[in-house]
Amino acid sequence: MVTESHAALRGLLTGRLHGHERRLGRFAESDWRRYADLLAGALLVAVRRRFVAGQDRAPVIRFVASARERYDATGRDVDPVLAEALVWAALGERPPVPHDVAAIVARTVLLLALLEDEGLTDRELDEILVAAAHGTDDSTASTDRATVESDRQ
Repeated sequence: MVTESHAALRGLLTGRLHGHERRLGRFAESDWRRYADLLAGALLVAVRRRFVAGQDRAPVIRFVASARERYDATGRDVDPVLAEALVWAALGERPPVPHDVAAIVARTVLLLALLEDEGLTDRELDEILVAAAHGTDDSTASTDRATVESDRQ
């Protein structure tokens, strides 16, 4: 099932900015959380397609610099330290980064750059979004199960 969050993120990633902005404008708080989770999941999948845990830091630093150069027009919207932390967190080498505004902006820029670099087909993009959605569904289900278990005790 395609959710509003999924449709909004796909619109952004395929350059359909008007539809993306229209959907975002209708989001309730719960939609924003789902969107942030889906964005984080998509970044995780895309990062792991490009980088591996334990690798040299230089390629990540160069990638972040390239992504900022392409998508951060002001040079101040994406903190390079935060962006690198997001990549390392996706590889399991740093703790997860919370969903604040700065992290959402950085995730968006990094994801756009990763997907542009790969030159994905629509089908490959959909596969990444499906994998991201399954990952967020699994983590939400795990959290829900843990909550139920703790409520039972």
